[in-house]
Amino acid sequence: MATVTIKDLAQKLNLSPATVSLALNGRPGVNEQTRKSVVSLAQELNYSGNIGENKTSKRKAKKNFGNIGFLVYKRYGRVITDSEFFAALISSVELAARTQNYTILLTYCIGDKEIANTIKFLKNSNLVGLLILGTELAEEDVNLFYNMDFPIVILDCDILGCELDTVTIHNEDGIWRGMKYLYEQGHREIGYLHSSFSIRNFEQRRLGYENCLEKFCLERDKQKIFMVEPTIEGTCADICELVKQGIKFPSAIIADNDLIALGAMKAFAQCGIKVPDDVSIVGFDDIPMTAIIEPQLTSVHVSCEALGDLAIKQLLRRKKISEAVPKRISINTNLNIRSSVKKV
Repeated sequence: MATVTIKDLAQKLNLSPATVSLALNGRPGVNEQTRKSVVSLAQELNYSGNIGENKTSKRKAKKNFGNIGFLVYKRYGRVITDSEFFAALISSVELAARTQNYTILLTYCIGDKEIANTIKFLKNSNLVGLLILGTELAEEDVNLFYNMDFPIVILDCDILGCELDTVTIHNEDGIWRGMKYLYEQGHREIGYLHSSFSIRNFEQRRLGYENCLEKFCLERDKQKIFMVEPTIEGTCADICELVKQGIKFPSAIIADNDLIALGAMKAFAQCGIKVPDDVSIVGFDDIPMTAIIEPQLTSVHVSCEALGDLAIKQLLRRKKISEAVPKRISINTNLNIRSSVKKV
């Protein structure tokens, strides 16, 4: 029987994973009817994670070594959304923890004004360790988490000068794979779709793009870097506006992530620009949607399973051995080639 996750419960109830987690953990912000529906379905499907105030579930558990906190920190909420990538990442962390006989206590913090109360809650939650989804984390935010009584690992953000362990994507590796493929297909004018909202991952990917231009002896032209909002609809609107302004796009473009790439494809379709005949596109993350649209999107694949597994294992390793030097662990990527790129 397949393991039931928070994501599975959320999909069946048409709720967000955040709402399901709040309901399962007895946190405020969920009405009683919704809470009962979530708990009822969790029991019906034999969900093996923590269900607040459910003694029967606790008795059935073979063993539980304790709770690992998983803080999803939405500093602005502009990049971390209920998207396929983050849903998969949260599920992978939950599964990796359960495999090690730990339970995930999922907590959301929206905006830096909530962080003080969130940290207080985490300190009083009897945790064996804490993972922080740091996609939107800023350097100054990290200082708030030093001197905690349990080990901490930051996931999906390579913070400069960080004194905590980090588990991240090798962003430059991913951009290299996408750019190399475009170059091999004959493209010599390659543009970049860059988020107008800055996070560490996107900045590393942009730097990777610029480094590739140098390595392939291609012209570096700032006008080929197009700033767009990091959502499908936002990118679509921005690209449509650029087309109205008469901007001519290069023969190929690579994007900060799949949502931006998909937004560009939507805009091009509306403006009569054909993909890949007029413009080839490469995305980043390889979310499931990339394989079902037409044309299918070539995308840099990121293994959420590897990220989640490494993050949990490093947290438990840090729990056993208090090493002096923090570790920076990054995973490589691969490229899933589909029909959004044309050979020229």
